[in-house]
Amino acid sequence: MQTSTTSSPAGTQSSSFQPDVVAGLVNDGMATLVAGAAVREAVHRGSRVRFVQVLPAGLSAEDRTEMDVAMFGVALRALHRQRRVPCTFETVEGDAALTLVERSRGAAVLVVGRDAPDTANSVGKYCQEHACCDVLTVAGPESSLQPAGGKDVTASGKS
Repeated sequence: MQTSTTSSPAGTQSSSFQPDVVAGLVNDGMATLVAGAAVREAVHRGSRVRFVQVLPAGLSAEDRTEMDVAMFGVALRALHRQRRVPCTFETVEGDAALTLVERSRGAAVLVVGRDAPDTANSVGKYCQEHACCDVLTVAGPESSLQPAGGKDVTASGKS
């Protein structure tokens, strides 16, 4: 495992893996579902999963630590019972949509939570419109998935 707090884009990886699956974790209540969908996608593709947590700028050290611990717990629960899924963890500050598009360069797919109908900050929509890779949006408890292109696919939670 690698923990990184740098602001550089994805970087390179071993040629033994397919391009990364990026789990875009933002404070929108969807982290558990996003992490789970990203791990299932990584397993399916034979890829590594990159958990990218985007925090708002200006958090106190205590708040940042609390959010880091929470994200790590979400990722570990998503990885539970999966064998040898390579993964990395990154925490960056900034605008969630812009940062996730930047961090997903070179990835196979970016997994994000679906925007709530009444949200002012449309992270999922922005990512679908601007990411250079496929974007998988994860809905609430129904586990409805929507790939870039708008086609809805209902997942049973099994891979």
